[in-house]
Amino acid sequence: MRKNYTKQQVTDVIHGKDISRIPLVFHKWWGMGLEEKYGHALDDMAKKYPEDIMAFFYTPPGEDVSYTQNPHYRWGFMDYSDVLGHSIGERKVLLDDWEDLDRLLADFPDPNEPGTFDGAAKAAKEAGEDVYKLGCWWHFLHERFWNIRGMENLMFDYYDAMDELKLLGKRLLEYYKVIVDRFKALGYDGIFTSDDLGHQTGPMMSPEIFHELYYPLYKEFIDYVHSRGMDFFLHSCGDNSLLMDDLAKAGVDVFHPIQKGCMDMEETVEKYGSQMAFLAGFDVQHVIVEGTTEDVRREVCRMKDIFKKHHGRMLMAAGNGIMPDTPFENIEAMLDEMCR
Repeated sequence: MRKNYTKQQVTDVIHGKDISRIPLVFHKWWGMGLEEKYGHALDDMAKKYPEDIMAFFYTPPGEDVSYTQNPHYRWGFMDYSDVLGHSIGERKVLLDDWEDLDRLLADFPDPNEPGTFDGAAKAAKEAGEDVYKLGCWWHFLHERFWNIRGMENLMFDYYDAMDELKLLGKRLLEYYKVIVDRFKALGYDGIFTSDDLGHQTGPMMSPEIFHELYYPLYKEFIDYVHSRGMDFFLHSCGDNSLLMDDLAKAGVDVFHPIQKGCMDMEETVEKYGSQMAFLAGFDVQHVIVEGTTEDVRREVCRMKDIFKKHHGRMLMAAGNGIMPDTPFENIEAMLDEMCR
């Protein structure tokens, strides 16, 4: 087992002061059903490959129903029992009519909700001062709009309701800035969030739409994160190639995962490796599921070679949740090769 990297060593990798190390985080990203399939054997194996970054998710607001005793700690604002679902029925459309925007904003969740950072405080204390700490939540802007409006509504909104989206985006930034402050007060070093901006062959919206709506919001928020002395990590699945210029200009420090089959890793690192670091995500769709242990090890080595060739700043992770149809020996081969 190699020795874990310190906070300073991880920071040096992120900012290009040391590209000889490859910190690990989210490399043990267990997808739904994986732990149930492999049980204690998975936990016992995983202990040999600890994280170099301590990542912790605070308790976020619920969607239509609060996760806490406070019924208002949710993104919705009304009774959704009779509202149709979206995203395969797993979520409710929280704002079906823009005429209700004022009602949603008036019942916006409080970022200072008591108790929602208790776990983050405990985790930070247990990790200690010399460990790089990453404060996390899922769903940033596009994903949050999608959850509030539903995907079909949002696709029309990009052309019919840009002013409303911009107003909602500004309100979201007010909320997120307080979350950044709360993580900072506990000694966290970076912020990680998600915005799946791409599908398998391109972005979810045109680059022009992204630049008009999202780029100013990203820039304002990342500037704020930087003003607090923290780094900004972005997870975005799919093909983000046409959006990378704006993401780089907005100041993204670490991008995850450069999804295999969607983006060209070598081309991406060659073009943007001097502007940001990459939390390079191992392919969980095909290689780790369908390949042999030798295929898995070769792929990890290939990824490392690309970054070495282009002097890129590299951290490593799984590309997404590792699913239960993945052979156990392939998971261990990936983790072992990442640590070499």
